[in-house]
Amino acid sequence: MKFITALQGKKQKNKNVVIPDIKCFSPKEGDLLTGREPAAIARELVAAGAPVLSVVTEECNFRGSKLLLRQIASLGVPVLRKDFLRTKDEIRETKELGASAVLLMYSCLDDFTLRELYNEAKFVGLDVLVETHTEEELQKAVLLGAELVGVNNRDISILEKDDGTVSLTERLAAMKPEVCFLVSESGIQSPADVRRAIDSGADAALVGTALLKAEDTSAFYRKLCRSVRVKLCGMMSVSNIQACSQADILGFVVDYPVNVPWNISSSMAKKLLCEVPVGCESCIVTGGSPEKVIALAEELNPDYIQLHHNESMEQTKCIVSALSQTGIRVIRSISCSEQKRREQFGTASLNKLSEIFAEMGVAELLVDSRSAENAAASREDTPIRIFQELKKCSPIPVMLAGGITPGNISKVIAESGADRIDVMTGIEKSPGVKSHIAADELFNQIGG
Repeated sequence: MKFITALQGKKQKNKNVVIPDIKCFSPKEGDLLTGREPAAIARELVAAGAPVLSVVTEECNFRGSKLLLRQIASLGVPVLRKDFLRTKDEIRETKELGASAVLLMYSCLDDFTLRELYNEAKFVGLDVLVETHTEEELQKAVLLGAELVGVNNRDISILEKDDGTVSLTERLAAMKPEVCFLVSESGIQSPADVRRAIDSGADAALVGTALLKAEDTSAFYRKLCRSVRVKLCGMMSVSNIQACSQADILGFVVDYPVNVPWNISSSMAKKLLCEVPVGCESCIVTGGSPEKVIALAEELNPDYIQLHHNESMEQTKCIVSALSQTGIRVIRSISCSEQKRREQFGTASLNKLSEIFAEMGVAELLVDSRSAENAAASREDTPIRIFQELKKCSPIPVMLAGGITPGNISKVIAESGADRIDVMTGIEKSPGVKSHIAADELFNQIGG
């Protein structure tokens, strides 16, 4: 199968397309293998669902080899060779080594040479990933007629030692024609980065260093491929965290104003936050006065604070303004009740509320059937209709919560169109006790 055909086939399955980049060494990060065999890592990634693989064969800076390419090309999926190739002989050699595609970079080749090598690769039956780093280079790739174009978020001319981010892909992706399959390369550290690249118009993401540094390479790969972001809430113990480690965000209910089974103290939260695995973000679910919430956020320093009580518009604004100085993002829950929204915020209009909160700097909104009034409920309905109304008009992301379980999550996502899900009781044996089996089944249902 052709390299690009395998990528296109994966995209049609409604999952994020992620190309694992097998490399032995990073000039910026150092050794990436830590005693492991790269071919064995590649086998694990194929078993985890990788439709293709990328292999760095450059020896001097990345410690790759042609032998490694030959080994990985025998695994049964199309393979891309990444190297600083400059001659037609190297193109033909790439084909002989078993690769299905080759990387050509405008940053390393003049226009004439790149075109010559591109034509040679096509002649011998190789797909070509034409790598760009600027608007001018992307325009050249389009004029060349390249079907497969990469945007390197970092500067390969300095061996990717810079701190490039997916923001370059976000800027350049708008320029790509529909016939072009665009790959975001380098600087991708997390599932959130992959989703940013895909949401901006990239068709796939190529991830190497972050994947190879992950504690569990296969599990992290599956997480990168999930198109739906999952927050699992109500963590109360280390065993809870371990059972829910596949989540994108782990939520902790801390000093909540209402007596609920999941409430923990700030001192307990501080201990548990240290156990949140790499690649997972943290969220403190709380409520109350701005002074209390701000102090709690500054003490615990999570990635998110979720306001889920009766905070007014002005109180929310005060909290968001204070936390914006710390980098802590705010999730604002929105009641399903028109009367409650009017009493709390002065308007029941979802359109107005989403605009006001977006302008205020709220990171995202949450529609949850659980509110301050029924905070201790063990089971709730899923508020799909309200969620859809809000998502349609909101300029910021909207998350859906309430009544979601392993048994219905696929249906809920299909019916609602949600790409951000929040689950708490749906994976519990009893209040505050998470089920490893239920959590695994939840992720199996959404392909992660």
